[in-house]
Amino acid sequence: MVTTTLTTRIPRSWVIPSQTAGSSRAVNEATLRVLTFLMFCEIFLQRIALPVGASQVQVILPITYVCLAIMLRRGGLARNSGRMTGYLVAMAGCSLSALVCFLRQKQDTSFTSLLLLLATYVPFIYGLRPADARALLPRVLDRFLIMITALAGLALFQFAIQLVGVPYTDVVHDIVPPDFLMHGFNTSYPVQYGSSLYKSNAFICLEASFCSQFLGFGIVVCVLRGGHWWRLPMFILAILSTVSGTGLLLLACAGVLLAVHKGAKFALSALAGVSLIVLIVSFTPASSIFAARATETSSSTSSGSLRFVQPYQRTWDSLGKDPLTVVFGTGPGFADRDASAFFTRTGLPLNYALVPKLILEYGVLGTVVFLSFIVAMFVRGSQSFVLSGSVLIFYTVLSGGLLAPVVTGLGLLLVAWFTVSPQDEAQARLDGAGPAPPNSPPSTQRRAHAGV
Repeated sequence: MVTTTLTTRIPRSWVIPSQTAGSSRAVNEATLRVLTFLMFCEIFLQRIALPVGASQVQVILPITYVCLAIMLRRGGLARNSGRMTGYLVAMAGCSLSALVCFLRQKQDTSFTSLLLLLATYVPFIYGLRPADARALLPRVLDRFLIMITALAGLALFQFAIQLVGVPYTDVVHDIVPPDFLMHGFNTSYPVQYGSSLYKSNAFICLEASFCSQFLGFGIVVCVLRGGHWWRLPMFILAILSTVSGTGLLLLACAGVLLAVHKGAKFALSALAGVSLIVLIVSFTPASSIFAARATETSSSTSSGSLRFVQPYQRTWDSLGKDPLTVVFGTGPGFADRDASAFFTRTGLPLNYALVPKLILEYGVLGTVVFLSFIVAMFVRGSQSFVLSGSVLIFYTVLSGGLLAPVVTGLGLLLVAWFTVSPQDEAQARLDGAGPAPPNSPPSTQRRAHAGV
């Protein structure tokens, strides 16, 4: 095994194989059912929200807490002392930055935003036992593939019925009361200005870009599981129906990671496959649309500029030359209010990704401690550095994921709860070696209290 500076053990095989170790434990089957339910909610209920005063909370957050409590009670998850330490350090750094901003009476700061940050990342302090993590991850990924296949089917259906003349309609918006739908997302968006053809979001995704990214993860997982190849054409066509480049960017990053892992032969094969897809698309009417999307960051009104250019420019301008603002930021919630004011003024949705939002709201101090915590959660002890790298790109660059439970939840379900560091394994062996106290369950069913 290769050991990095994060003591991450990189598996020699790029495939995530099925394993039988620990799979016979009754608690594993119960945990798998809860994880499957949570995964379903993560994918298919991402547009549903609960009104809380004047703001909203994605329904996936309270569902995550309920599922977390069930798995803790049954012994499926256990608190991890190393994760707890990382969480406390990260939240202390962000809270200190927020306190300084409150004391400086910075405008547009929100105590609610800070509380939501603290609550969103509590689930990261828990994890599965090493044996259970290895046994359950392949099974969770297989169920993820089934759900993404259904998502791809919905995306293709939504786009196909438009092609045959059925006018676009937001079905979910027509069914769910407005107070219980997430606001502030470009759910319905034409493929280009003035077109009657709308990008596919599979009806249930927050945006077409989210649909594209989830489908991209479907392709990544399909490759990592080393099978189900018949799904790939379906996933690729579904991504094209979203007319969103973020899923393709995710695939490009995953392809680079796979090439590093698998070598030049895979890189050449992947390049040939991509070239064939590009050639086929070039003979379709979609070629002009994708060509325009490839250069759209040069336009200040394009989604590429609003996602990948202007948030970074505005963050740089807002920090200015004030050393205290650079170190401690402008206060929690500032990026959201800035985006709202920008939308009111221009009618354009500004999308702050995690990095510019962190720097803008919590300064260099909060950014360094928080990113250190997140990288450790997604990378240290990962069973697949390709999957971890893809999740990190999705989390930090492609989506506004700091306070989005749909983003953090995917990171938990694909990587964070399944990481196994050497210290976790050593602690699990020590826990299993000791005698069981009187009237306690067998050692195979005791909770692991792993230290990183």
